[in-house]
Amino acid sequence: MTFFSILETLFIGPLKLVFEVIFSVANSFVGNPGLSIIFLSLVMNILVLPLYRRADAMQEAARDIDNKLNKGVTHIKKTFSGDERMMILQTYYRQNHYKPTDALHGSVSLLLEIPFFMAAYQFLSHLEILNGVSFGPIKDLSAPDGLIVIGGFAINLLPILMTSVNVISSALYLKGFPLKTKIQLYGMAVFFLIFLYTSPSGLVFYW
Repeated sequence: MTFFSILETLFIGPLKLVFEVIFSVANSFVGNPGLSIIFLSLVMNILVLPLYRRADAMQEAARDIDNKLNKGVTHIKKTFSGDERMMILQTYYRQNHYKPTDALHGSVSLLLEIPFFMAAYQFLSHLEILNGVSFGPIKDLSAPDGLIVIGGFAINLLPILMTSVNVISSALYLKGFPLKTKIQLYGMAVFFLIFLYTSPSGLVFYW
């Protein structure tokens, strides 16, 4: 089995089922796919909140360790080179109970996003009930929103708004974080903009 097939079997498939159950229950009550997407988004955020809190705690711990070791690591890299540098760095890490793999803790939130994003993408991108359904100014939840038209050229506003919110919230959240963490989150915001720009507006509305 490949990595993606394992990811599909263990995480994405069950998550898609959760998405389907929550959406179906919501739509059976409100009878409006747009409102059901809002309900789905709210419920999923509440359900994963404990996971993200734990991820934030791990990121904070990783940031504290980086700050603690940064001065010593910088000195070693400036003073030594080659195999000697590697051996001294390994000793320094061992003395401080640090393993290079601990750096992955700073990417936990990013890794958590992957299965949820893939499950939402697969579920909402092919949801037939959204075909031709309007919601507010959005004419069709199964197609790109095209809310702004300039000279006959349609611009999808929802992905731009989503990215703006992500960038602003990241700027507020990332104060005091290392540069590599900022690059990760800003890079993810740009990725979502590019990847979701021509996606169905119902999917972008969910995010």
